[in-house]
Amino acid sequence: MIQLPKEKEITIISKPSLQSNEVSLKVVNADFAQNFVNHFDFTKKQLFIDCDEDALLEIDPNLKGFDKRLLWESGNLKLTEGEWISFQNTIPALSPFLAQDKSGKDLMLAWGKKESLLSAVESGLGTYYSRSRKGKWVKGEESGHLQNLAAIYIHSNPFFVQYVTDQIGAACHTGYYSCFFRELGANDSISFVYTSKVGE
Repeated sequence: MIQLPKEKEITIISKPSLQSNEVSLKVVNADFAQNFVNHFDFTKKQLFIDCDEDALLEIDPNLKGFDKRLLWESGNLKLTEGEWISFQNTIPALSPFLAQDKSGKDLMLAWGKKESLLSAVESGLGTYYSRSRKGKWVKGEESGHLQNLAAIYIHSNPFFVQYVTDQIGAACHTGYYSCFFRELGANDSISFVYTSKVGE
C-alpha cells in the first residue's frame, strides 16, 4: 500500500464524480489519512493521489449536500462592497486552494493566504502562497501554464477557496495536465490517468 508522508498534513478532497464542481475537503493528519487509504472501499469508490502525495481525491457517487458561495465570476465580485470588506476579516491565515477546470476535473491543491485571494480577484489569475518560497505564487508565471479564472467559490467548515479555471498547458509541475494523475486501486495497484504529459 502506498505510504503517505508522515511529516505532512494530508488533504482529502471528496466529490460525487470526476466531472463535478461540487466538492468538499478536510485536512487531516498523516495517520488518519493512511488509515483512510488502507481501508478504502475500491469496489464502490475511486481514489486518486496528487504528485506530492499530500492530497487525496475521493470519488463517491453517494455524496451530496455541498455548500458553496460564488465570490467572483468573469471579472466581477458577487458581493456588495460591505459584504466584501466584512468577508475579508474571516479569511484564515492559511487555507487550502483547490483549482478545477470548467469540466469539473481537479487540477491541483495548493495553499493560499488572504493576499492570494485578493490578488486572484484583482488579476483573474490562479494565485497561491508558496510555502517553500515564502511568498505569493501566480501559477504559470514562469512556465506560461497560467490559470485564467472563470469563477471563484468560497466554502466554510472548513474554509477553502475553489478556483474554476481555463488551464493553459499543465497544472502539475511534472508536466501532466492534473496533479491527480495516479489512481490507486485494490491490491496496492497504481494506474496512470494520462497516457502522456502535456505537449508530448
